[in-house]
Amino acid sequence: MLYYDFKASLARGEIAPMYRIEGEDKYWSELAYKDLLALSSDLDTTVLTSEQPVDEAIWGVMNFPMMAERKVAVIRDRKLKDAEIKQLVKYSEDPSPTGIIVLYNCEGNVPGAKTYTFDVLSEGELVPYVTRLAEEMGGTITPSAARKLVRYTEQNMTRIKNELIKLAPLGAIDDALVDKYVEPSYSYRVYDFTDAIARGSYKGAYDVLSSLARNAYEYSPFFTRLTDQIRLMLHASLSPKVPDAELAASLGVSVYPLQKAKKAAAQYGQRQLLAVLMKMYALEEAFKTGAISVENAMDLAIAEAIEARKK
Repeated sequence: MLYYDFKASLARGEIAPMYRIEGEDKYWSELAYKDLLALSSDLDTTVLTSEQPVDEAIWGVMNFPMMAERKVAVIRDRKLKDAEIKQLVKYSEDPSPTGIIVLYNCEGNVPGAKTYTFDVLSEGELVPYVTRLAEEMGGTITPSAARKLVRYTEQNMTRIKNELIKLAPLGAIDDALVDKYVEPSYSYRVYDFTDAIARGSYKGAYDVLSSLARNAYEYSPFFTRLTDQIRLMLHASLSPKVPDAELAASLGVSVYPLQKAKKAAAQYGQRQLLAVLMKMYALEEAFKTGAISVENAMDLAIAEAIEARKK
């Protein structure tokens, strides 16, 4: 796991003069960021505001630290200008031996910075960590329950940790406990729903809907998410040779929902998927304009999607 590689390098004393910390998973990137801050003291740490120029970070690490072995300067949450990148590159060629500059969540490539990109981890990567985290909290969790928790939270480590804080005092965490206390995300329900319709399972589709209240407040956002996922299925079907990471980046989504979409899309032809997507648009407009109820629109969507599968 990348975070533990990062952590191990710090433990070995392999400290770089400049770090770039980024990535889609803010849980891991925030942990790494805090680890870097911990290398210094509050008095020897400077966090630039968005108005302060980059050279203030450079000046901030050039002097000898007062209360720690190192001085840290942080530039975060900004798009670096070309001139600022040049300043940072020049500094990296002759850095302060006791200074660390941290570029956190910044746009712009800075040659010379040691870069860690913390993207969302796969289910297989997260399950062992969830098991360990539950034990650190004084509890236990079965592998099956850990996988379910990861799926229900869409691999969001911040939410996983919060859910474990809630579950650990209740005893051994199993599937039943996760089902009772953890609310599945809309997206997770959509993945189960599209899996069911791709299999031709009316029961599976309606089992997913049974977890929603049969009213517009619940159905409407679910219907919109479902339309988005079917559109993603169509993109996956139209681009079979494009690597998952590349296609996901071009579509502005994570790899996991794309992989779920690709699996479901395999049960359809491209024309059938396009027809289903057009029907979804029409049904969404119909219930939003009051022509039909959202419940009836959902029933029609299930029938349309299942009947459109490859025969």
